[in-house]
Formats: sequence, structure tokens, C-alpha cells
Amino acid sequence: MKNLFFFLIFSVVYIFQVTAQIVINEYSAANYDTHADNYSEYEDWVELYNPTSAAIDIVGWYLTDKPANPTKWMVPSSFVIPANEVAIIYCSGRDELLGVFAHSNFKITQTKGNEILMLSDAASNFQDSIRVLPNQNSHSRGRESNGASIWSVFVNGSPNSINMGAMQEYATTPIFSQNGGYYNGPINITLSSPDPNITIYYTTNGDEPNSASSIYTGPINITTTTVVKAISYSANTNIPSSFIDYHTFFINDTHTIPILSISGDVG
Repeated sequence: MKNLFFFLIFSVVYIFQVTAQIVINEYSAANYDTHADNYSEYEDWVELYNPTSAAIDIVGWYLTDKPANPTKWMVPSSFVIPANEVAIIYCSGRDELLGVFAHSNFKITQTKGNEILMLSDAASNFQDSIRVLPNQNSHSRGRESNGASIWSVFVNGSPNSINMGAMQEYATTPIFSQNGGYYNGPINITLSSPDPNITIYYTTNGDEPNSASSIYTGPINITTTTVVKAISYSANTNIPSSFIDYHTFFINDTHTIPILSISGDVG
């Protein structure tokens, strides 16, 4: 009975520690033009959530984008997260805390694919972590609701607000049958997606495709040098459209000097 009593006490304490921790609640590495900081700049941001019934001061806590360097940025002075509330840390590289405006000494880079946000307390005890996945322009990724275990995509990021409007993962980017490059004559390009109930839209004039662009119904015949851009839309309205993929096809183009072809998008 005594052993059972200590086991129950241990279990209660353990559960309290797990459920009481500050968690990473939402982040965006694609805040290009939506949520300005105190410098009127559009910086990456990380939202922390306090799920407890008491305010917590995270002075001395650590945030990093490289788990191998868990103490990369320390909260330098008092930074209180009220009970059941959130707080924002801008990942601007400024390394400062001015009132309620916290700025880490690093930025988030979503294109590298190897960044993991990790939060530790003042004693360097691990609290939470999440891998940084790509967002489209001004989108964010966050917990389905504040503190929930499921992570979702938000097409309207909600820093300092309740997480609402959670969506599923982006539709799969269209698959091109051939890569861009030099071809000696006309070619036919096919587009496909492994997702069900998908409509693919495309352009051949360099414009960004959207739901008003040409609908893909069959092979695209390329007879002259062309940039083909494509995007997938799901019939499921809870699945946001895919990222755009694009390829430049050079048809019967010959040059006496090296050519660099540049194309891109913003999100």
C-alpha cells in the first residue's frame, strides 16, 4: 500500500509538470507583410502559451533554432506570460527585450529544412520543441487550438491571439513529368498529383497561377521557350492550396555563353 501511495503521488507530480509547462503554440517563418513588430518590421515570430492558472515569468529561459545549441538565446529580463495567455518572441536577430517586445538573437530559416525550435527553462530543462516546416506567405503553423497536441496550418496567422481556423496540411505540389532544361524540339508536359479530388491550375506566361488560371486537363505542348507554373487546389476546403512549382523549358535555344535562368515566387 505504501508503494502504491508513493506511485500515486509521483504520478500526480509528473502529470502536473507535463501539463504545466510553457509550450510553443504557433510560429511563422513567412511573415512577409502581415504582422509588424515594434519597429514596424515584418519578422519571423514564435508564440508561447501558458496553459496554467498562474502567471509565469520566463526570465532566464532559453529559445533556440538549433537543439545542438540549446542556450542560443536567453530571455534577458522579466517576461511574464499571464495565466492561460500567450506571448510573442520575434525572431529578428536584434537580441533584446523592451517591455512586452522580445526579440531573439536569431532568425528562422524555413528553406533549410533542418531547423527545430526548442524551448528550455532557466535550469536548462527541456520544455517543448517543434520542427520548422515551410509556410506560404503570411501563413503560420500552430496547435489546432491553444495548447492542443495536434499541429495545423493557419492561413491567417494569429500571433498574440487564440488559435482559430486550423487547416490541414497543404495540398501536394503538382508533379511535372519532365524537368526544365534545354530541349531540341517541342515536348509535351504532364502534371499530376497523388492527392485525391485535386484540380491543377497552371500558367505559361510567367504569372503566378491561382484558381482563375487555366485548368490542367491533359498534356501541355511546349513549342517555344516557356516557363510553366502550376498549383494544386483540393476539393476539401480545409486543405489549403499547394505551393507553386515551376520549370523553364528552353526549346531550340542555343547560346555561345553560359545562361542563368531565374524564376521564383513569394510564398
